[in-house]
Formats: sequence, structure tokens, C-alpha cells
Amino acid sequence: MKTYLDWSAYKDAGMGDAYADIPKQGGDFAKAVAVCINSGQCQTDGKQLMCPSFKVTGNPHLSTGGRVKLLKTALSSDLVDRALQDPTLAEAMDLCVACKGCKRECEASVDMALIKVEYMAQRAARWGVGLRNRLFAHAPRWLHRAPWLRV
Repeated sequence: MKTYLDWSAYKDAGMGDAYADIPKQGGDFAKAVAVCINSGQCQTDGKQLMCPSFKVTGNPHLSTGGRVKLLKTALSSDLVDRALQDPTLAEAMDLCVACKGCKRECEASVDMALIKVEYMAQRAARWGVGLRNRLFAHAPRWLHRAPWLRV
């Protein structure tokens, strides 16, 4: 699996029993995903920010730990391409607002925003960029030309 971001900071991760479930595909990216120790702290109410989408919905797949579990399952699959198309994983990653609350408040400092960027790059490389993302990417160009916005 070719990654698009530099995951070399995680190349030495994986020492000890806490990293026994590192997915078999993904290299250092898989080690970055495996940093989560499944303590469940991301699903408690005591945290200030942790994950806004989880706080609003209460869906365990939308917590940082839930997203990590879905990604570990996808990266452990023999059919990574098919696993990355899983609608549950796609929804969970799509609803991540990349607020970096997980990096700050997680005891293992899981950086879900960075992991989401790699996930989106993997999906874009395989199936292209979606219409919604293209609309938002070109919105400044279109809004700049809108006559009703000129003052």
C-alpha cells in the first residue's frame, strides 16, 4: 500500500504487547492507526472536546476509538480496496471534522485528522474525488465571480 503522507514518525511504534494488533497492510500508516490502545476514554463524557460528531450522535463508530477499529479492520483485510469502500467506514471518516481534539485529549495522542487525510487520499487515488469535495474546492473561484456578492 503506497501512502501519501510521511508516516516515518511511527516506524518504531509497535514494540510491546499494546501494538499486537497492528494491521498487516499499511506499513507505518497502520502503526499510526494502531497507536489507539482501546481504553474507551474517547467515549466518556468527562472529556471537553474529544469528538464533536460522537458527542452529537452518540454513535460509537464516530468516536476516535470506533474509527480506529473500523480502519484496523479495513487494513487487516485481504481486500483492502473493498474494505476502504465500506459505507460504515466512509460515513465515520466523512463525519470527522478534523478538529484535532483526539490528538489533544486522547491518552495515546491518536491524530485522527491526519489519519483522515491519508484515508481520503487513498480513496481519491482509487475512485477519484467526489462531487461534494470538488464543489467545495472550487467554491472560492465561483463565489468570486458571483455578481450579487460584490459590494
